[in-house]
Amino acid sequence: MKKGDLSIDFRLLRMACIRSSLCEPRGSLADLRALNDADTAKKVVEIAEKLIDRGFVNIEAHATVVQAYTKLNDPAKAKFHLDVTTALIRSIMNSGDGKTKESAFEVICDREEYDTLAALGLPYFGPTVTWVGGLKDGPHTFEKFQVQNPKTGQNVTVFFNIDNFSPLKSRPTGKYD
Repeated sequence: MKKGDLSIDFRLLRMACIRSSLCEPRGSLADLRALNDADTAKKVVEIAEKLIDRGFVNIEAHATVVQAYTKLNDPAKAKFHLDVTTALIRSIMNSGDGKTKESAFEVICDREEYDTLAALGLPYFGPTVTWVGGLKDGPHTFEKFQVQNPKTGQNVTVFFNIDNFSPLKSRPTGKYD
């Protein structure tokens, strides 16, 4: 895949990552802060590629490095990471529509929730966002975001199935802050 073959099943890749102690789907808060604070495109690439090496499914790292590679005049790498970002987001969007618990988006970490909301054009923090976590329904655990759509002013509810990383379920632990 790193050579450009994007024909794999990105949902299965994400699910394999969360079950592996060798894969970090989101990176630590310190790494994410460093990525956001990087002052040059070269530094962004250095940090993002490190995050991707530790967890290829890290959507935020792929999305962030697209602009850095564009600034470094490397359109092939920028396109590759944009295509991976799109495929990872699509694998979440294809898991449901997020409108109900039954059709919740299936995610493997909190950052995927934020990335999905951003892809939908919705905020994930701020005064117009209400979050409810740990909603149990039978064997499943959900998180619910109630947000105001900035374009329409309408309130929107988005559900996420967090079975794969719920603290209410046993799973491999990552190196999260």
